[in-house]
Amino acid sequence: MSSDKERKKIGLIGAGAWGTAFSIHLARKGFHVLLWVYERELCEILDICRENRYYLSGFVLPHEINWTNSIKEVACYSDDIVIATPSFALRETVEQISSLLKDKRILILTKGIEVESLKFMSEIVYEIVGNDSQIAVLSGPSFAKEVAEKQFTSVVVASSKKELSIYFQNLIHSDIFRVYTTDDVMGVELGGAMKNVMAIGAGIIEGLSLGTNTKAAYITRALAEIRRLGKAMGAKDATFMGLSGMGDLILTSYGALSRNRAFGIELSKERDPEDIIKSQRNVVEGYFAIKAAYLLSRKMNVDMPITEELFKIVYEKKNVLDSFKDIKARGLKEEGE
Repeated sequence: MSSDKERKKIGLIGAGAWGTAFSIHLARKGFHVLLWVYERELCEILDICRENRYYLSGFVLPHEINWTNSIKEVACYSDDIVIATPSFALRETVEQISSLLKDKRILILTKGIEVESLKFMSEIVYEIVGNDSQIAVLSGPSFAKEVAEKQFTSVVVASSKKELSIYFQNLIHSDIFRVYTTDDVMGVELGGAMKNVMAIGAGIIEGLSLGTNTKAAYITRALAEIRRLGKAMGAKDATFMGLSGMGDLILTSYGALSRNRAFGIELSKERDPEDIIKSQRNVVEGYFAIKAAYLLSRKMNVDMPITEELFKIVYEKKNVLDSFKDIKARGLKEEGE
């Protein structure tokens, strides 16, 4: 493993908004970060102005951050590797450097569920890299722009190995970036993926001007739906009341910086979902997670009416008002159901 001197270096794979903001946070802690940038054109822009004008404009990268278009160079840079790719690109990205990630400590920032396999991000990395890897995930209410602005943020790191979650906690914690730990990897990843799905519905409610009462009721029932799926998958219920569950759900459903909420607002205008996605440079993770979550609910035989209606709106082009009427017309139940 690395010496104290080498631990001052961290390789970060993925220069989207979150990966870039996280690299800025690490630089503030004194780490030297090598950032993998997928787009050659973005590398050239960074060379000129040190600003990620594609995904996180307005922030000049500290001198502790360098970048490269070579993913292998990043994988060899440090024993600590952070992954922040879009969920749909994670498998292909990791496969390129699978042999280089053996014995590395890996922290995954990506949130999502792979549509084809219905696997979570840590499961994909584990499958590719193998038993020698040490894998943790990070989640919680953390808009990239606010992290870059040094706004106070709290997150949670999860790993099946307590020592690894504590290692990353000590590595990335600061007085403005508080880090908690847990061993409930499934709960943390499920909450992180599902909040993107549910935020789309919150955006639809916002776009239709259905009121605060409606949104509060929706968020409450959305959380209940996530908890039902979590229970079926063996996650700890308490996790969904924490940062990666309720915390991230509130942020993404109400926050003006939420891309998923913004996507829902556009859907309320009866715009074609694919047209909305094509017009975005930043990834709307909820768009991909909806299909995976719907398929997962069917596989686990869990009743998830909100997820089902969102799937029908996005993938079957169901009218949003018709969907809202169908949700309201559901049979009466006890609140705990």
